[in-house]
Amino acid sequence: MRTKYLSVLMVALFTAVLSFSYAIAAEKRCTVEGRKVECPVQPDRVLKKARENFEREAMNMMQGIAGSTYGISAYDYLTGVGKRTPNTKLTRGDSGYGMVTGKTELWDRVKKPAPGEKVYNQWVHNWSPKFDKTLVPGADPNEGKQWYYMYCVDCHGWTLQGDGPSAYLLDPKPRILTKGDYMNKKTNLELFMAIKGGGEAVDLSPVMPAWGNVLQDQDIWNIIAFIRAMADVPPPKTLKDYLNPKSSFNPKSKANAITPLNAAQSEEFQEAQEMLEALLGGRGVIEGGKFVEGGLRKKPEDVAKKVKKGY
Repeated sequence: MRTKYLSVLMVALFTAVLSFSYAIAAEKRCTVEGRKVECPVQPDRVLKKARENFEREAMNMMQGIAGSTYGISAYDYLTGVGKRTPNTKLTRGDSGYGMVTGKTELWDRVKKPAPGEKVYNQWVHNWSPKFDKTLVPGADPNEGKQWYYMYCVDCHGWTLQGDGPSAYLLDPKPRILTKGDYMNKKTNLELFMAIKGGGEAVDLSPVMPAWGNVLQDQDIWNIIAFIRAMADVPPPKTLKDYLNPKSSFNPKSKANAITPLNAAQSEEFQEAQEMLEALLGGRGVIEGGKFVEGGLRKKPEDVAKKVKKGY
């Protein structure tokens, strides 16, 4: 009887260990330098709370109740949420949206809009970090951040922490894009492929969509420059933290070998481009790898000149 009991116990332990091993293996979908690693994602409890906060804040804003958007009071200050009237504070009073105008105090700050495309940066830099250099030659993090805010926040979160309002509903969860020991080892080409061709292009989940039919190549490079500028940047605790992120990414690393300035001469990049173009459909007259200038879009060489002049 004792022998039978021990046998059953050993089988149970073996099954438990095997199940645990499978669970760990399932989490190691990501790769770094050819090795399977655990993907940097937020736990469900964090994502659930982030979603609840977002829903509450959205309702408060629509009703004209001031509050902390995305849990970042610095963001509220910069956008003007809760700052429309002299009697309004960041966490109480009128958000500005309750007046039906859809405007907050931010609209009163710029007295003289800049001409042409400069107006993009003039507005956006009122409420987000402005970078005075790039870590990816030929790419502009200031322009990249605007594309990120438009397309990536819902999943990856306002501060790239993988805690966007939709993250809780996804499986697998969005990556924490600030995780330096993971992201700093991902090559620019890997990031480019993941953004342009989606998760499937890098043997990951299709939950990460392909943006190649929406964003052009230079837009994607600019987003990569923004991601590099945010490596190991923690969630901000103060307005100063929020406006002055300090990146851990080394621009001289092997991960930065392929850039928009030399991509056309890279055989590895060109092979990846052919594969990505085959995956993407529905372009019409716009083809990846080609360039359509306008708005925020500049050629890599022009971006480099712009950065050299100090923006």
